[in-house]
Amino acid sequence: MRKFLVLVSFLLFAAIYLGGSLTVLENLSISFFVFFFLDFLNSLGKRIVILDLTIIMGFLTCLVMPVVFYYFYTKDNPLARLWIKYMPISSDDYFSFALPAMLALVAGLKIPLGRFAVNRHPEIYIENVKRYLVDHRQLGLILIAVGVISGMLDFLAPAGLREVFNLMAHLTFVGVFYVIYSPGKNKRLVVPGVILLMIGQSIATGMFGEFVFILACSLILILLGKHYPMPRKLGIAVLGLFLVVLIQSIKGDYRKRSWTQGGADAGYFVELLAQRISSPSSFLDPSNLFVTSVRMNQGWLVATTMKMVPQKHPFGDGEPLLESVAAAFVPRFLWPDKPEAGGKANLKRFWGFNLVGFSTNIGPLGEAYANFDRFGGIIYMFFYGLFFNMGLSTILKLSDRRPTLVLWLPFLFFTAIAVETDLLSTMGALIKSAIFTLIVFWLFRKAWNLRL
Repeated sequence: MRKFLVLVSFLLFAAIYLGGSLTVLENLSISFFVFFFLDFLNSLGKRIVILDLTIIMGFLTCLVMPVVFYYFYTKDNPLARLWIKYMPISSDDYFSFALPAMLALVAGLKIPLGRFAVNRHPEIYIENVKRYLVDHRQLGLILIAVGVISGMLDFLAPAGLREVFNLMAHLTFVGVFYVIYSPGKNKRLVVPGVILLMIGQSIATGMFGEFVFILACSLILILLGKHYPMPRKLGIAVLGLFLVVLIQSIKGDYRKRSWTQGGADAGYFVELLAQRISSPSSFLDPSNLFVTSVRMNQGWLVATTMKMVPQKHPFGDGEPLLESVAAAFVPRFLWPDKPEAGGKANLKRFWGFNLVGFSTNIGPLGEAYANFDRFGGIIYMFFYGLFFNMGLSTILKLSDRRPTLVLWLPFLFFTAIAVETDLLSTMGALIKSAIFTLIVFWLFRKAWNLRL
């Protein structure tokens, strides 16, 4: 099957090349995206492809969307010129770094790790989970109860412990997997209830990225061992992409109202959804299409970083990254002024821009260039991918002895797979979540004699 996917990608490359409108690097970027996307769909259900989401999102936002901006949202486009969202450097300058750097990331994420190699028949992980939960069917409900209570008490937590309560609230989403793979009929009520809770939380906060990432990671786990034909998986992917674009198209309007006019309004959210769905042509409205495209173009942030560094601000030489690694291990109550996630430190250091009131980040690709220049940045992206590859492989290896660890993968990796945030967010989230998971396993065993 993979040879066929290579052939499809090659034929696409040839067709675009003969058309003569794109450069070779732009053509390769699109062709590689198509290959990795189809390879992801082909592997869905056969392997644990959580890290492949990073590849797909990275190629889409850092390579494909910049092509769109180089040809449609140029400096001559009124909206791009008004909001200064056109690509600030030449296509060859950008893609000569971005494409090899993203391919290096793929190599790091996919390279075999010898004795840490993932089981070639990963459906065995789910079978082990089902056997274990036959005699531990109450665990899922306990985790969900702890998560719901923690979420309700989050506002009472002191600032230093708010992050801990946030992690505890996410036990709801871990518990639902225990319920799914446990025997019993209560899953028919519990699973839809948790999904509605996730949707409600997203509407209340106006933050939909977490919901999308958790849902994507969850579907990968749920479909493991199920052999759907390629057309059905393609249909699921198209539906998922439509939902993402739909949410992106209304997110700005919803936040503007909910954040400035008294909080969440589920009725207004549904109204916006109904307007978009009932009027598909609104997706093609120039202003809506531009806003959605900007939100999906991580390449603009990377290219702006390449323009700023080292012309206006010096390379970081790895110092900001070392601070991020240290900050990932040290809690804030022990290091009150440690760097904050969300882009503030990066934009201040490499753009000279004080970020106030919103979150924007140059992402791992921008950090790679800003710290190590072109060649060094490409090498960094390989080791960045290798870190998460080793993390996933280690967890799956440990699941040979603790089968239910597999059910914690969406909780552990939903932030790590993001490509629009920084090392402090991705690595920090994985490390904190892993430490928290170990503590929860230990606490349940010591306090209540329950083996999660």
